[in-house]
Amino acid sequence: MSRASDVRDAVAEAIKERLTDQTVETFLVPHYTREELDSGPRIIVRFGARELRVDQGPDERDIEIEVGTVGVTPERKDHEESVYRAAQVAACDGFDGLMESVIALWTPNGPLSRCGMAEHAFDSIDQAINFDATKLYNEGIWLSMIQLTYRDSQDESDE
Repeated sequence: MSRASDVRDAVAEAIKERLTDQTVETFLVPHYTREELDSGPRIIVRFGARELRVDQGPDERDIEIEVGTVGVTPERKDHEESVYRAAQVAACDGFDGLMESVIALWTPNGPLSRCGMAEHAFDSIDQAINFDATKLYNEGIWLSMIQLTYRDSQDESDE
């Protein structure tokens, strides 16, 4: 395994420990079917990117971990338009609330903002995708992602 996958797995485990009633899993590509999400929304975690900076000082290695919420909205059946829209809004509000629970683990001064993950220190958080409107429109699947940046604390220049 890579150092990046170690951070990914540590983040996923930390979320599982704190949001015990949620399904948390690692993934590569956020491609889920409606059927896979029928049992409820999921919190998904993946390695997003690696950034390396080599300058006159110590080398800096950052790992970006992406954490998302994914869920399925109700299908349109024989309901009238206003009932269908209200059900969609309610479902998406729930998914966004779940994302707020995830974000709260890091900000403001959340419990995961102060602890290291696999020899990496938390540096920053950004909401990379508020929600994927195309995926929601085409597939009825909510996808929202945040990006966590962790700085590698291992000095590999001695190796």
